Amino acid sequence: MTLEGILGPNSRLDEAEAIAITRPDALAVSADGALLISSGSSVWSADRWGDMPSPWIVLDHPVTALAVSPGGLVAVGLENGEVRIHNRQGQSLLWAAPATADAGCACDCLFLSEDEIAVVRNGYTCANEALAMAPWDAARTGSVTAQTRDGATRVISRNLSCPMGICRDESGGLIVTELDTTRAIDTSGRVLRGGFPAYLGRLRKTPQGYLLACLSRRDPLIEFLRTEHGFVDEMKATIDPRHWISPRASPEFSHDFPIELGATRLFGEIKPWAPSFSYGLLITLDETLMPTGSLQSRANGRRHAISDAVIWNGDVIAVSQASGEILNLGPLT
Repeated sequence: MTLEGILGPNSRLDEAEAIAITRPDALAVSADGALLISSGSSVWSADRWGDMPSPWIVLDHPVTALAVSPGGLVAVGLENGEVRIHNRQGQSLLWAAPATADAGCACDCLFLSEDEIAVVRNGYTCANEALAMAPWDAARTGSVTAQTRDGATRVISRNLSCPMGICRDESGGLIVTELDTTRAIDTSGRVLRGGFPAYLGRLRKTPQGYLLACLSRRDPLIEFLRTEHGFVDEMKATIDPRHWISPRASPEFSHDFPIELGATRLFGEIKPWAPSFSYGLLITLDETLMPTGSLQSRANGRRHAISDAVIWNGDVIAVSQASGEILNLGPLT
């Protein structure tokens, strides 16, 4: 759980160039090289860094996932669990993967071919709900399903513990990240790498390995309370989920949040090492999913809740949900 060694603390996320985006979540790079950015119920497009993104498509539900096929198709996952497949111009709805009852939002997706898409649903209505509730939820309601253009559906993996991301491995197999178990697994449930110091978001392939977006770092108090079942049962029965002792996406301060005063130090200044339920963390991994480095926004930073990251025009581009920004982190090193 500690951030040390190769994952030693730094402020690289806070030092990065940024573009403000309303309610950002997912990223993808289109076939023609444009950066696609989800913003609430719309998707925006940018041709190069420094240009203001322009509207690409507007939908009727919040966008929670993006994916691009080798042939240029664009998949747009929605908070209601549906995934819609558009052409590269975004104007034509070619086909759709319908929502599955009680399966939650479509939090990530991946084209298996030009005619089939894999969809990750975590069992929660949105990422913030998953972050607050999944550490205390024993139910394993997450799934990965595949939907073809002609409407056929097959289950790739079920009974997952809050899956958040999907990616191909070096041999073409599938890797799934689970938020609360802090591990990467294959579709059979075999653990490929575990013990990450964070609550995991999406996983993206790079030429050197992978980028692992983390929604918050693991907190020692939360990990301890997982063993205190009576306390947790009472907390869930008597307190609004917003005030549970849980990881959070935002570093906002409020006197009614649990142990928030522990984050206030000398003269009211929040120190980088202060206890914090929110955190900014993007981990670089090699081809075996072993960490090789990190980019961070510590307790006194504001660029927390890194939900996605991609390589675009040679630079690492990441989403900070907490600050509402797209970050340019420069070339992958």
